[in-house]
Amino acid sequence: MNCAVYVRVSTEKEIQDSSMAHQEKFFQKYVREKGLTIYKIYKDRESACSLKNRVGLKKLIKDSEEKKFNIVLTKSISRFARNTLEGLTIIRQFKEKNIRFITIEDSFDSDEYDEFTFTILLSLAQKESEKISERISFGKLCRAKEGHFNGSIVPYGYMKLDKNTILPKEDISTLVVKKIFDMYASGEGLASIARNLNNNKYPTPSQSRGIIQKNKWHESTIRNILSNEFYIGNLIQNRSKNKNLLTKKRYKKEKNEFIYKLKTHQPIIDEDLFYEVQKKLRNNKYKKCPNTSLFSNKLYCQKCGCKMYYRKNADRYLCSTYIKKGKHICSGVSIKEDRIKEKFIDEIKDGILTKISYYDNQEIEKTIKNIDENIETIKNRQNKLVDYLLDVVIDENTYKVKSSILEREIELLKKEREGISKIIKDSDKICTIDKEFISRYVKRIVVSKENIEIEYRVNL
Repeated sequence: MNCAVYVRVSTEKEIQDSSMAHQEKFFQKYVREKGLTIYKIYKDRESACSLKNRVGLKKLIKDSEEKKFNIVLTKSISRFARNTLEGLTIIRQFKEKNIRFITIEDSFDSDEYDEFTFTILLSLAQKESEKISERISFGKLCRAKEGHFNGSIVPYGYMKLDKNTILPKEDISTLVVKKIFDMYASGEGLASIARNLNNNKYPTPSQSRGIIQKNKWHESTIRNILSNEFYIGNLIQNRSKNKNLLTKKRYKKEKNEFIYKLKTHQPIIDEDLFYEVQKKLRNNKYKKCPNTSLFSNKLYCQKCGCKMYYRKNADRYLCSTYIKKGKHICSGVSIKEDRIKEKFIDEIKDGILTKISYYDNQEIEKTIKNIDENIETIKNRQNKLVDYLLDVVIDENTYKVKSSILEREIELLKKEREGISKIIKDSDKICTIDKEFISRYVKRIVVSKENIEIEYRVNL
């Protein structure tokens, strides 16, 4: 009979590699002794609290639906699942396909025990997982208070010498951190720094951890480095906590709960430079740049499909890909506002704005008609109230209350009608091209070197 073997370790630390290898060797021997055949060994390096990131288990479940094996073997229920609901759901799926589920340490066999027994074992595994999580959290809290770093990955530019010692890496990554701070302090923007690093092919934080494919610097990465006090030797921890062990959702703690320790490790950046950068970050964040450009959030580059932004120093709209990533990614297009305005003037001559005005009037007249019908309906209800009062179906107090409510409704509808009627009076005036007009009628504008295509929100 074909067996699927599931092995799991909770982290990617090297110490866990031997645990996974031991599990595999155990099952290879177990299967030989039982006269069975291994179809496949499915592996995961992930917590058992949720199925979300467990690629190996997901593949096992998919193969079970195609009945590629008859038995599923795993070391223990806690290796397989610590979420009672998810565990039960998977076992029921196995049963529907007549697949037997066996755990070694718990001595559970789905052919011999019922679902009730499995539920108890799952509940115990989930409870144990919660206790382990509490113990780990307490341990991390104690370490944080002693000024020790709790993360598994140190910030870019640093390395872990041992459990409690962190030092600057003193390689290209440390130099890049210094370069980022120097460039920003000298007036370079986040996008400009990211573009410079990409053009010079400096390794990203992900690449320094061995994730080769993530080879692009982004503004958010630059900002995170610039605002991290770790680079001046300070450690801020205990900033968030798991809200729910099963969903892994975290919530941010109040600042008075943070654990802040000074001078816990060797700095890469001078404090004066760091705080000068923080001042610039704050000023740039809260600087109110008036959005005077007429076509903001409407222009798109035809070449790459990304938005175009207005640059005051260039006095034109530029492709955002070109701005952020350089011309080797998108040579992009640039266009002055006057050219787009000329396009609108041409379309005004073609009667487009007149058509828009007609379209609006039709909609407004329809709205007024609906308001008049609603007013008439309420007046009919008022007349019925009078009849009910005369026929002693309702008393005078009830009549006054209900009549007052209806009068209020009529009053509100009349005010709405007056406001809409005002628009009708100005409907013959030609619309002016301003930001309100653009926002209301224009969906998007696609720009290429040769052409400007304007897509309207109304069917013209």
